[in-house]
Amino acid sequence: MKRPRTPQEKKALSLENDRRNVVAESQWGGRDAIAKRKQWVNQSHRKAVHQELSALSGNVPADPEAVESAVASTNRHSWRKQPDVPLKVALDLRRSRKPGDTGNEP
Repeated sequence: MKRPRTPQEKKALSLENDRRNVVAESQWGGRDAIAKRKQWVNQSHRKAVHQELSALSGNVPADPEAVESAVASTNRHSWRKQPDVPLKVALDLRRSRKPGDTGNEP
């Protein structure tokens, strides 16, 4: 059976486990931005593939191996969301950004 935790232990666990977004976007705008960036990656890849295929197509049918290699050679843009940081780190960053704060105070 688990022993009951003290409020201090609960607070320490909360500071370690809770995560915050510290990128320059708001937490609510980040939800939209993540979806839009994923959408941009997929759309740009589809556009690049389409351009490769339209360059190969003409009056004569294209060689299937040439089409496959052209599609495989198109590079996909890479984008990954930066991971959120623990709440303790986010609070330390917020404290260090205060104007006139030296960061030495507890």
